[in-house]
Amino acid sequence: MTFPSIKGSVKGGKDFELVPPGVHFAILTKIVHVGVQAAYNPKYPDKDEVWLEFEIPDVRVKWTKNGEEKEGPAIMRQKFALSMHEKSNLRPFIEGWRGKPLTDEEAGEFELPTMLGKVCQLSVVHKPSSDGKKTYANISGAFGIIKEQRDAIVANPARAKPSTDLFAFSVNSDPFDQAGYEQLPEWQRKLVDQRIIVQPKAESAGAGTADFDDDIPF
Repeated sequence: MTFPSIKGSVKGGKDFELVPPGVHFAILTKIVHVGVQAAYNPKYPDKDEVWLEFEIPDVRVKWTKNGEEKEGPAIMRQKFALSMHEKSNLRPFIEGWRGKPLTDEEAGEFELPTMLGKVCQLSVVHKPSSDGKKTYANISGAFGIIKEQRDAIVANPARAKPSTDLFAFSVNSDPFDQAGYEQLPEWQRKLVDQRIIVQPKAESAGAGTADFDDDIPF
């Protein structure tokens, strides 16, 4: 399966059960690049945004769809500015997952979709809303799995298999990925629709395709 190139340059509705705080085994299943979004505060710049979505296999949740009760792994999403600058949030997140730093050259050529299907450990924290009426489960970081988890996957490869197909969408795909757009939930389609259109920068000749494989077994 071919995924679009997604590289970074050098909630209302029904309440769901929160993923418990702590460290959880997770699988990256979706990457959704929604484009440049206007800042809520005019003091801050607009940001090119990307969402990473993870399955948490060990936390099971139930929901109702079309009148039918379903059960599956919990889902967590994290929004990042699509930037691989050393002071960004995305770059240290990936470096923590890899367990080693990226050079500036590697960071600039890092293809996010190469992470799809990879497993990791996510650190989850609970934070109250500003008015104290709600509590949110947030991803505070990612790091590699430990030996015992690797051994468990070797013994049972199905443990590292996601329950859904891997998915990547980018507003920069040419031609526009209409089929992928239609698979997005309504709130992400709205983000895509309201994005600020900017002229893409030309790629350098002979650009590399740095990825996540390295020597990481999982």
